[in-house]
Amino acid sequence: MLSVQDNERLARVGRGTPGGELMRRYWHPIAVTTQLDDNPVQAVRILGEDLTLYKDRGGRIGLIAERCAHRAMALRFAVPEEKGLRCPYHGWLYDETGQCIETPLEPPDSTLKDRIKIEAHPVEEMGGLIWGYLGPEPAPLLPRWDLFVREDGFRQIAGHRLPCNWLQVMENRGDLRHNTYLHGRLFQYVLERQGRATDDPNRRFNADMAAHRDRLARGVYERFRAIPNEYGFRKGFLDSDKSEESGSWQVGMNPILFPYILHSGTSDRVRQVYQIGVPIDDTHTWHISYHCFVFPPHVQVPEQTEVPYVEVPIKDENGEYILDYVLGQDMVAWWGQGELTDRSAEHLAVSDTCVIAYRQLLSDQIEAVRDGGEPMNVFTDPVKNEHLMPPVPSSADLAVGGPNVRQFYRANYHKKGGGGWSYMDDDVDRYFPDKTTIQELFEQISGADS
Repeated sequence: MLSVQDNERLARVGRGTPGGELMRRYWHPIAVTTQLDDNPVQAVRILGEDLTLYKDRGGRIGLIAERCAHRAMALRFAVPEEKGLRCPYHGWLYDETGQCIETPLEPPDSTLKDRIKIEAHPVEEMGGLIWGYLGPEPAPLLPRWDLFVREDGFRQIAGHRLPCNWLQVMENRGDLRHNTYLHGRLFQYVLERQGRATDDPNRRFNADMAAHRDRLARGVYERFRAIPNEYGFRKGFLDSDKSEESGSWQVGMNPILFPYILHSGTSDRVRQVYQIGVPIDDTHTWHISYHCFVFPPHVQVPEQTEVPYVEVPIKDENGEYILDYVLGQDMVAWWGQGELTDRSAEHLAVSDTCVIAYRQLLSDQIEAVRDGGEPMNVFTDPVKNEHLMPPVPSSADLAVGGPNVRQFYRANYHKKGGGGWSYMDDDVDRYFPDKTTIQELFEQISGADS
């Protein structure tokens, strides 16, 4: 458990809070590129601050104050010009630095515009997302993590705005064992209520529960540990009757890239994922599931001119929570803890080992900033930042020392299972705009293990 004071210190992201000062040392996704193409002026909220994001007719992107300096008109209604954004009320024009460059209703010799400058922040596009930086200058480099910049990926982005604090989302990244019941027993129960229960042994929900029953029958439990690295840590796991020489214990899986990215999957699989929990404010999170499919060279992958985005629903058309896929179960578990959970009332267990490790890492980075230092994963060297490769293990790494890895249901990703629907439909991938194309690409892989 955490004290109320420590909970506030770690979870809150507003300006002037310990966690907020840390978060302002990082770049954050604030929008999707295709959204800005569809609507070039948008209101955005990040780290509890309301701002205006725009793309002018000359292609320049700006992230400036919420309101005009003249009469506080909301700039989300402004007009993009060839250069800059024009307030619709009296025509004041601002460039991407926040400098007012025109006050067209003033006398021709007026110098008022030269004295007017509103808040502005660095903004960049990468990997189909728009990123903003709200911290002290000079801004560090936007980290070029692998899946955002590699040239051989076929990408899809799914997202949802959740009514909960970002740390509840992030702590799930360190919680390997929630899979057994959240994505196992609950999944089975949901399908049972829908009349779609299946005993297909290769489905994730059945495979997880079978592995759990086997563990109980052997009288063993699963151990966990954080394996630190320069970017965060990987998560080691091991059945208590297995050798510590196992790759799952020595190497670990699913690297956490501080502050809030998780890489899911192994380096040799086609389906690579970043799970990203962006702090909108203290009680709202934009969760992004960023998929990059890396197909073998012989697969004819169509060229992508843009990365498509889909907003994922929490409820169906009848207002019922959608719980028959993995991310839907995760999302309700995150915000089901409340807007900002009271960690002083919790009771942690062995399975929370990596949750505790993340909290300690977060606390350490907050202290580093408080003491005038630099937190981890702040990059200033362009050479090092050219293509950042997280320490993602391969399937062979995890297999060292004998099998200790649960059935990986995505071996059947694009196929139909015993229930009659594809394995792809068991996760957020079912909502992808290019779902049919992705299934067809997988069918080109002989014996694909996705």
